[in-house]
Amino acid sequence: MMTYNKKVLVLSIVVAALALIYAGTLILTPERLNSRNAAYTWLEPKWADQADRIEISGGGETLGLVRRNALWYVETEGVEYPAKQGRIADLLRLLTSRGAYPLRGSAVSSHERLGVGETASRIVVRGGAGAAPLLDLLVGAADATGREVYLRKSGQNEVRSGEDKFTLYLSPSPSGWYNLRLFPQEGAGGALSLDMVQRVTAVSPPSDEEPSPAPLVIARSGSGWTVEGVDPDALDSSRIDPYIRAILDAEGDGFVTSVTSDDPVFNEGRIHLELGDGGSRTIRLGPPLTDGEEGAGKRTAAVSGSQYVYTLAEWTVTRLFRDAAYFKKPPEEP
Repeated sequence: MMTYNKKVLVLSIVVAALALIYAGTLILTPERLNSRNAAYTWLEPKWADQADRIEISGGGETLGLVRRNALWYVETEGVEYPAKQGRIADLLRLLTSRGAYPLRGSAVSSHERLGVGETASRIVVRGGAGAAPLLDLLVGAADATGREVYLRKSGQNEVRSGEDKFTLYLSPSPSGWYNLRLFPQEGAGGALSLDMVQRVTAVSPPSDEEPSPAPLVIARSGSGWTVEGVDPDALDSSRIDPYIRAILDAEGDGFVTSVTSDDPVFNEGRIHLELGDGGSRTIRLGPPLTDGEEGAGKRTAAVSGSQYVYTLAEWTVTRLFRDAAYFKKPPEEP
């Protein structure tokens, strides 16, 4: 008769064998095999740092993004404008991240039906010394659920599908890629912060009511602020920090080429920031654009240290150019 210890040993061996068989069935299930086959990367991460040009095509138009001195720019009519660095970084992250892109077929006859023929929208990443692109990705039609799109590398037959995170980047319109901040966070001069600002002088554009507006002068005083012409007891200091941040974070509506930043038209208002390091920045307003000009009715603006001319919507001008009365406390009710 088998002893107790031998019974325990045999049962242990049987249990271990069953566990191995069960684990094997889990690993080799069709779902798991498909999941492993679906894991895919469109662009090897090591090539992202070499990327110096991205072309986005769709609807017969092509947008060019170029990198110069570690910063990206949007090419428009031969001029390079500042680009949203974060948006381009997100696009490259999408292309280099490993994700679920299951194989859907490899028949050439399916390309047009799935929208990944050679005329499809595409994202081309170029860089390095070679003439061939690092990636030429065709983005096709949505699947039956509408949640995924078909994708194919140009020159390859296999078609994959994946969550539609690509359509967001396919517009060849440059406006969605422009960095329209008047004081960009990147590039020459670096980012400006509230604690750097020591004094603000704002002269509003003239109007029929005020042909020669009095300047608004805000200056640091200890840990707080003063506003010229406003008694300290009447000052609503809670409005000052948000106002200065609004200036630092201000964005234009677009760029214009009808005037240059050196033209003598930018004399209809200004905001001058004096900084703690002895430097300064100035926004200078030009006249409203006339009918027939792109951006008609908006103001033009030039910023010190920048070659670009921006358009500003009227509501932006109103928000940036305040008078001293804006910083007064409301009168107390009797």
